[in-house]
Amino acid sequence: MKVGFVSALGLLVTATIIAQDAPITIRAGRLIDGAGGVSENVRLTLDGSRIGRVDRLRGAVTYDLSDFTVMPGLIDTHVHLTAHFDADGGNHRDQDEAPEQTVLYAAENAYRTLLAGFTTVQSLGSPRDRYLRDAIARGSLPGPRVLTSLGAVSAGTGTPDEIRSYVRRLAEDGADVVKIFASASIREGGAQVMTDEQLRAVCGEATRMGLRTVAHAYGTESITATIEAGCGGIEHGTRFSDAVLDLMVERGTYLDPHLGLLWANYVEHKASFLGRGNYTEEGFALMEDARVTGYETFRRTIRHGGVKVIFGTDAVAGAHGRNGEELIYRVRDGGQAPMDAIISATSRAAESLGLADQIGMLAPGFEADLIAVSGNALTDISAVRDVRFVMKGGVVYKHMVP
Repeated sequence: MKVGFVSALGLLVTATIIAQDAPITIRAGRLIDGAGGVSENVRLTLDGSRIGRVDRLRGAVTYDLSDFTVMPGLIDTHVHLTAHFDADGGNHRDQDEAPEQTVLYAAENAYRTLLAGFTTVQSLGSPRDRYLRDAIARGSLPGPRVLTSLGAVSAGTGTPDEIRSYVRRLAEDGADVVKIFASASIREGGAQVMTDEQLRAVCGEATRMGLRTVAHAYGTESITATIEAGCGGIEHGTRFSDAVLDLMVERGTYLDPHLGLLWANYVEHKASFLGRGNYTEEGFALMEDARVTGYETFRRTIRHGGVKVIFGTDAVAGAHGRNGEELIYRVRDGGQAPMDAIISATSRAAESLGLADQIGMLAPGFEADLIAVSGNALTDISAVRDVRFVMKGGVVYKHMVP
């Protein structure tokens, strides 16, 4: 039996699933398993919040998704859940509102993201993310599974010893990952701003504390320094040499490029950003350069092969709930194969989060995180715009199936 409510968007949202006599079963007309496999007309049987079996279709099912493509819940490894537009329409600044208000905006963003088919996100990162992460984990609020950095390490964090101390404090506060600003903002040129010693301090201490690291880095110099310091992931990476590609493959570094949605969102909402901080006309021109260069670098990356490309959007104000558009940009304009794009947002993204044995695949033992889209995403990636069914941990949050 399902217990649901109708959201403000007019969607049936199932908040709870009450135990029933028969296990929950799902019929998938087409199933993409998240690891490269495709099968037709299969049945998934749930064991509580996890998948118990995936086998041949037989008998009646609880949810008939025979007219849809079923795939794992999508994963966005780089969002900013607290980012939003204020009542005046401008880009939010923390000093302009109470923390409680910011968290409510973040909850709205999380809900939109979940309904768009993203069942896990990594927010990089406000300390206010923690309250939302924990509330969603308790089942108090509908939203994707949230991992958060609770802040970021930058050149201004201090000396190597001060950086190590800050990383330890992040660990004590419950951070899931350490974010590092190895480069300046792209609107300020994107050059390396942290010293090699600082980078070794943050990546070494994070590793010692059992924390993953991801670094905001753009060019060859900063990316090389970051990888050689032992950091695990690169965010953005819009311009770098073939030698960097070789180094990424050698070290197993994850690359999270942002190709289309980020820049399109800034242009669409330019009036809301312009005039705040480094959002200047010059900054917008530099972002356009980064967009063009980013596509060239991405195409070269996928031709090279071997780089662990994952999926993230750097979703800021205006982009939450539109995360899937980045998959379309990657395939349509970046030349990535649809299956590779889907894998980057499922099993490989899960691997980068240290959750490869829990999410990102539709297989026995994995969390029952799954979505259904109209059409065939392997022949038309724009199908990800039409998410009809969303389940996270065996709970249905969206069911728009005739």
